[in-house]
Amino acid sequence: MVARRHHFLPQCYLRGFSRSKKRGKTHQVVTFDRSGKSFTSNILNIAVEQDFNRVEIEGHAPDAFEQIMATFEGQLAPAITRVLQAQNIRNSEDRAILLNFIGLIAIRNPRFRESFRDFNEQIMDRVMDLATATPDRWEGQLKRMRENGYLKEGSANVTYEQMRDLVERKAHRIELNNTFNISSELKGFDAILPTLFNRKWVSLTPPSDSSGFITSDHPVCLMFSDPSMRGGVIGPGHGLRGTEIIFPVGKRLALVGAFELEEDEIQLTEENVAGVNGAIVAYAERQVYAHDTGFTYSRSYTEKPRRGADLVNDLLFRRKK
Repeated sequence: MVARRHHFLPQCYLRGFSRSKKRGKTHQVVTFDRSGKSFTSNILNIAVEQDFNRVEIEGHAPDAFEQIMATFEGQLAPAITRVLQAQNIRNSEDRAILLNFIGLIAIRNPRFRESFRDFNEQIMDRVMDLATATPDRWEGQLKRMRENGYLKEGSANVTYEQMRDLVERKAHRIELNNTFNISSELKGFDAILPTLFNRKWVSLTPPSDSSGFITSDHPVCLMFSDPSMRGGVIGPGHGLRGTEIIFPVGKRLALVGAFELEEDEIQLTEENVAGVNGAIVAYAERQVYAHDTGFTYSRSYTEKPRRGADLVNDLLFRRKK
């Protein structure tokens, strides 16, 4: 039977922020949802969507790409374990696997997929607006569709007035074929991967008595290095200088990557840990995941750290996205 529940964040990654139960057979995290709820979750049940990796390619099973991802995760899991034990990415093979992972989840996630769908919908809305601008133009479109075999003779039962009304009211939603989504995402992955390898990476560790770092359903935090440039409508691109990526690897290790940095390993103060966690909270799509409620976070470099237990009551976190 083909599995249809696909994790867009693999369990081997989420395990680094979890508490093990039943002698390591299950792993749980505290989940903070933008709806204002917090609850304990088995990592089996978070960062998962039905048919996220499903493909429809002749001669291939629907879960062919899911199986490819499972093979990669077989390499990723021990690499993450070694990196967390070393608390750095000095090992070149583990570094390469981890950077490939960062690239994959940066480009292959529900937020990016919805943004891509919305972009295509805006284009199609404009095309349909032009195609139905006049009755004659729409009839010309129907004629070409019939000539090219896209529309059978007599199959168009919708009048021009009905079609124009549909376009004007935007009473439709454009959905993209999942195979097309995955193909487009992999092209994007090929484009951003070299930029990840060209960045210099600094390993960040928390104090020994800290609850450490958290993660989210959108853990690759790409931002301008200059705080005054953040918060705009359009964010930076992966190849742009003057940008940095914050990525939590586990509760005891996070990475920051920028083109202008020097490779280093730094133990942070708790205030700095709160700053990293604040960025992770800000970039979350819907949920934040933590080992426990004892972590700290701050929404800006000028405010005092807040308690993780208070996150669900933070109105900025609870805003509708």
